[in-house]
Amino acid sequence: MNNKKTTLLIFVGFALTFLIAYSYIFNKKLDLNGDNFSYLLLAKSIAQGSGYTDIYSPGAAAASHFPPGYSALLSIFMFFKINNVVFFHILNGIFMFISVCLLASWMKNITRSTAFVFSVGILILLNNGLLSFASMVMSEIPYLFFTCLTFWGIYKLDDKKDFWRSPYFYLLVASAAITYYMRSIALALLISIFLYYLIKKQWKLSLAYIASFILLYLPWIIRNKMLGIEGRYFGTMMTVNPWRPEEGSITTFGEFFNKLITNFDETVIKGFKEVIFPFISLDYSVPSTTLAIIGSIILLAFIFYGAWNFGKYRWLLILYILGNIGTFMLWHGGNGARYVHPLAPFILFAFFWGIICLAQKIKNFKNAHKWLPYSFLILVFFITKPLEQQHQTAKSPYPPAYKNYFALAQSFNQTSKKSAPVNTDVVVCCRKPAMFSYYSNCVTTNYLYSLDPKEVIKNMLDTHVDFVVLEQLGYSSTYRYLYPAITAHPEIFELVTQLPNPDTYLLKFNKEKAQQFIQ
Repeated sequence: MNNKKTTLLIFVGFALTFLIAYSYIFNKKLDLNGDNFSYLLLAKSIAQGSGYTDIYSPGAAAASHFPPGYSALLSIFMFFKINNVVFFHILNGIFMFISVCLLASWMKNITRSTAFVFSVGILILLNNGLLSFASMVMSEIPYLFFTCLTFWGIYKLDDKKDFWRSPYFYLLVASAAITYYMRSIALALLISIFLYYLIKKQWKLSLAYIASFILLYLPWIIRNKMLGIEGRYFGTMMTVNPWRPEEGSITTFGEFFNKLITNFDETVIKGFKEVIFPFISLDYSVPSTTLAIIGSIILLAFIFYGAWNFGKYRWLLILYILGNIGTFMLWHGGNGARYVHPLAPFILFAFFWGIICLAQKIKNFKNAHKWLPYSFLILVFFITKPLEQQHQTAKSPYPPAYKNYFALAQSFNQTSKKSAPVNTDVVVCCRKPAMFSYYSNCVTTNYLYSLDPKEVIKNMLDTHVDFVVLEQLGYSSTYRYLYPAITAHPEIFELVTQLPNPDTYLLKFNKEKAQQFIQ
């Protein structure tokens, strides 16, 4: 069978696998993580001409919490009146499928093994973590797509001396810049490509690449400088716990080192294991045992051994994986394998190629790349369990606590000014402001994370809060910061609505009494 027919059969197999798996786990509902609501609200702001602005927050300040790339992408469709959650989910599904196809095509060129590319590609397409993000309005999958497009540009550019004449150089630069506009963790990608070309002694190309990227990213730097916006990443890296600010900042090398070890355990020891074997149950709340650490080190050995055997691209893959690990360790914990999933296809290809390359060292196994990869497909039988769980989640309604929360939000939407882009008549204080704004179309703000009820109430006055929502969504901050302020001074919080099972309260914030209390 000729090469074109083989390639066609591989992609047909990919398409059938993906369509079956994706339709099985597809979730029409918005995910309850919160960030997807923020992306949609920011995209709406851009589409209606308000710029990259938190139009649903008090004062409508310029947005800076999320990189603007994904919201900007969504706003293109919103501008043309396509504002549908199901459509955005499908769009992410398309991005995932194309990403795997691009990466598989590149890997086929490197490994010359059809069996390997087909088998590992199937496992990637059935990875429940990737499929989950492909059914959310989140930036992980578009980020993966533009990362794969960047690597595709490197592959097609190859070693051309007159690189500036090739369209693939501009594809490489543009895609790399877009990844950074989407997720700041793309810094690992940018640096790894720069170092890769330096190692290859392609000085002009490395300098042209980094200069072009800076030029493309300069407008965002200028925008933030003009608005006086400072990067939040260093501050977050040096915070003990961003969800509990009273614990302060990291002040000693010992504390910083402990943070690095904790994050390494969460993202690499556990996270890499989860993306390779998604059917294994892991407890992220407890440190890994010695046996688990040894097992993960073996996995890492296979990953880097496989990457080392990727021929002339070995340093590109090794640097990219190392760059991501370094970034994971510096960032804050508490996210499980979330940040690892966009790296999952690279990890999986490197890990399984490492197994094949090691097997080929054994006598009579020199052609292992032709048949051994098919044995990897045994894992498909184990992968079905987490996919069944995703299917159940997709078909199940929202939990009662969220139903109540959204019902309160929609009650505001019914009375808001339909002609106005945002209802600025009221400000609601709640735990998940973006969620509430999405359904209420009114201005929202979070409560202050302070153990002092007086400071919490003062912050509500400063942000001109009119109503407060006391919910049972399960976030510890509500019981740690908001609830004590309400119970300590119930006269300030007047009951408006109470929804049962579980009890969810809409409270009127009495500004006059609050002002008297503060004074």
